[in-house]
Amino acid sequence: MSIMEQKPKFKASYIGIFSLNYFIQGVCFSLFTSVIPIFLILQLGAVGATDIGTLGTIVLIPFAVKFIYGMLSDKYSVKRLGRRKPWIIGSSILSGIVWMIIPFIVTEINALLIFTIFGPIATLGMAIADTTIDGMILDNCPKQQLGRVQGICWGFRSVGMILGGPIVVFIYSLIGINIEVVFFVYGMVGIATSFLILIVKELKVITEIEILDNLKTVFGKKKNWTVFSFALFNAFVDGVIFLFVSLFILFQTGDLLFEGGIINTGAIEENTDLYGANAFISFIIGLGVIAGALIGGYIADIVSRKWSFYSSMIVTTISLIIFIIPAPYLILLIFAFIAGSTNGWRNSGFSAIIGQVSQLYPEVDSTYYATCNSFANIGSQLGLISINIIITILTGSGIYFTFAIIFIFLGLTSNIGILPFLFIKPEEYELPEKV
Repeated sequence: MSIMEQKPKFKASYIGIFSLNYFIQGVCFSLFTSVIPIFLILQLGAVGATDIGTLGTIVLIPFAVKFIYGMLSDKYSVKRLGRRKPWIIGSSILSGIVWMIIPFIVTEINALLIFTIFGPIATLGMAIADTTIDGMILDNCPKQQLGRVQGICWGFRSVGMILGGPIVVFIYSLIGINIEVVFFVYGMVGIATSFLILIVKELKVITEIEILDNLKTVFGKKKNWTVFSFALFNAFVDGVIFLFVSLFILFQTGDLLFEGGIINTGAIEENTDLYGANAFISFIIGLGVIAGALIGGYIADIVSRKWSFYSSMIVTTISLIIFIIPAPYLILLIFAFIAGSTNGWRNSGFSAIIGQVSQLYPEVDSTYYATCNSFANIGSQLGLISINIIITILTGSGIYFTFAIIFIFLGLTSNIGILPFLFIKPEEYELPEKV
């Protein structure tokens, strides 16, 4: 392995380019969490809650093997473009083309099947681009800014995950076009914005990389598995927050019915209003994500990364437990805001921690960081699978009892990550003056 570095010069404009790409990637998730579930319900009339959870699990599969994309972008490059940019642009084109194809093949009969097949391909492109941008940030960003920069980027990605739905619904309502047309336009925008990455100058050049040696470095050290375990449980609740919180509120408002594990439209006169209702709740969650990302990133860089993590665990537990309380719509929106804040809060602190640890392995920083995120996404999948199991077991139970069990379960399991975190040495993830 050979590394050549230039004098670091991290430009503020790079943060904007990274954040925009993260936002576009987040919109891809938002389509699957706040638009496509409603699209499927309206197309098919009724959808099993476990079907929606399963679709969410399937589209996350490409993110469970992010370490592979990290190794590829570490190893293979294009001479004039470097080792990061070709992967970002190429994978974004893949995802964009899929979204542009879907409107021409989806029907009322095959809607669930189409998204089950093509959804993972679309998210594969996003997963590769996401991984490679992570690596580019680690290559370029000074340690003293890492928590805030990653907090901002995580925030924009999460905001895209939340606000993407409201934006799509706004365009859909304003222009009055079919929702499928929005899918097509999103694909075009995703391709176009990826080319902005050409402006970023890569400051670190690795001229020789041995993949097998790097695999041994990442997976062969026992202490790294402690970090991976921490990553897995840090994201255990995220899939449920993004996929089921807004649906849970719609159950309580009567816009959706939940009977025997099946979700169907309620007594509203215009079913298309479901897009707007779901999008507004998602917007509130998004505001929470922004607030949490800013708070978590600030605490990670100014106070300590340890306390950024611990404080996020407290807020996460409280945000889940309070959903048990029967409350009017406005109070439920406040609960949704707090739940959203936990994602930004936890992930900004988490990103700073694993980003710092990744820099202990400069020749494989992207691979290491991507591996941690792979375990985080496996955690999200396990969370969704667990909820599917609970819903199946409690089939026939009332909505309040079912979701009370879900939120208590998540509140408890979200804290398991504290155990492996205790065994990570502070000097490996804290800034020197904070140790």
